[in-house]
Amino acid sequence: MRLRVDLTPDPPYGEELVVLVDVLRATTSIGMLLEAGASEVWVTRSTRAARERAAEEDLLLGEKEGLPPEGFHHGTSPAALERIDVRGRRIFYTSDHLPAALESADRTAGAWLASLRNAPAVVERLDAEAPSQAVLVCAGFRGAEALDDALAAGLIVRALSTRRQPLALEDAARLSASLPVAFASPLEALAASASGRFLRGMGFEADLVVASRVGADRTVPVLQGSERTRAGRLYRFVALP
Repeated sequence: MRLRVDLTPDPPYGEELVVLVDVLRATTSIGMLLEAGASEVWVTRSTRAARERAAEEDLLLGEKEGLPPEGFHHGTSPAALERIDVRGRRIFYTSDHLPAALESADRTAGAWLASLRNAPAVVERLDAEAPSQAVLVCAGFRGAEALDDALAAGLIVRALSTRRQPLALEDAARLSASLPVAFASPLEALAASASGRFLRGMGFEADLVVASRVGADRTVPVLQGSERTRAGRLYRFVALP
């Protein structure tokens, strides 16, 4: 398997499997929602598209600069989402960075979501499916590389390197693989990241604790189509069967 890590989105992307990483907070919270029994999660950068597409019984979750938009039921705080019953619910989800990464990948299938919480499950699926090429695309933070995303990508690279199948690693993949041993714990790395410092400054320190729990979830969100509306594009994620 040829495995690449993009520390920020670097399109175009071809036929390779794309694994998107946005640890603080989108890929963490979307994985948790599907793990908790949500039927599907539609991701968009447009609050208008989410409002127009959602039915009365659906949940609107979103963030702009860390806070829920007006009229949304909840924000995207992983710590807060642990307390919400989402079983059987359809969710429309907006955030700052993941939708932009999805748009750069420009696809309607062949994309997964990864975080620290589901990293072992992602590794198992990659090892089992053994695609010829895969790229871990870090969403980044405000247009720059994000330590939290690179840490999760590095954890996946290190774990895959211990499996039987040979890996061909590019330099960014080797660089990210050094991060998990550069910190005493995943929580320490998240606290040192720019996105972690931003969330801590807004009083969301508990999100870092929840996001740092490696292996807490078994669900791998997979892209299953998208819809274009006048207000923006929406991407449908379900649990990988």
